[in-house]
Amino acid sequence: MKKVLLGLFIVGLVGISIWYFAVKPYDYSIAFTTTTPSGIIYEKIQHWRYSSFSNAEIIDENLNKQVKHKLNFNDKSLIIDWEINRLNDSVNKIKAVVSHPEDVISSRFSLLIGKIKEQDSLKKELEIIRKSLEEDKSNYSIEIIGEAKAPKTDCACISLKGQLQQKAMLMMTNIGYLSDYILEHDLEMPAKPRVLVKNWDKETNEIKFDFCFPIIKKEGLPESDKIKLKTLPSFNAMHVVFNGNYLFTHYGWYKLQDYAKSKGLQLSEQVLEVFNDNPEMGGNSIEWKTDIYTLVR
Repeated sequence: MKKVLLGLFIVGLVGISIWYFAVKPYDYSIAFTTTTPSGIIYEKIQHWRYSSFSNAEIIDENLNKQVKHKLNFNDKSLIIDWEINRLNDSVNKIKAVVSHPEDVISSRFSLLIGKIKEQDSLKKELEIIRKSLEEDKSNYSIEIIGEAKAPKTDCACISLKGQLQQKAMLMMTNIGYLSDYILEHDLEMPAKPRVLVKNWDKETNEIKFDFCFPIIKKEGLPESDKIKLKTLPSFNAMHVVFNGNYLFTHYGWYKLQDYAKSKGLQLSEQVLEVFNDNPEMGGNSIEWKTDIYTLVR
């Protein structure tokens, strides 16, 4: 009987060793939770500057879900696969999954005997990221208002395209054309400037949008190569209010994306943003208000 038990023990030990050193797909993982929307987490990790690791490069990514970095700790190469998983409409789990594809046996043996400084350094790195995400929240606020009708507006518009994070910069470099058009034709602006995003390619993160000044139409208004006269339509939407710098209004999109997934809502890529304050007037950016309307399919 003892021999049978010893045999089973040896077989079990061999099986566990084979799984641990040869089959297990990663070496170890560390995680934390946050109420930050998944898209904001994704951006943070994409551009994160590590304090204890070097030569970081992105080798794979999945928008708002995953970023995989190849990097070095001292003289050893490793891969950190950052996974972002939604737990509910307000909580996300960030998990750093670590592997050493060039040195599997040695790394896993070091882990087994508790001699790997890298793991402690990564724990500190995650804590820095967690604190950074929390501190960022003092610079913006997002409130989901609910179902609403996006306002219909007659506008003078410029069509633009670029990366999502470049939206504010593209607006700033083109606002002069719209301002000059309004002054040249002595037009009234009955409402605030706005952007209508017509397409958001989530593979490339590129958006196509119209940057518009509302106008009261009058006969004979000309168009040009840049300026086109358009009527932005009303549509059934989910309404979100974003307070903060206009560089980050897309954070409101991310918050709504998480909310929609938890509620089973089907959202389009069409988004209307209405900018209620003028940044040129200065002041605290947390007081700048943007109304965001996302088309519900």
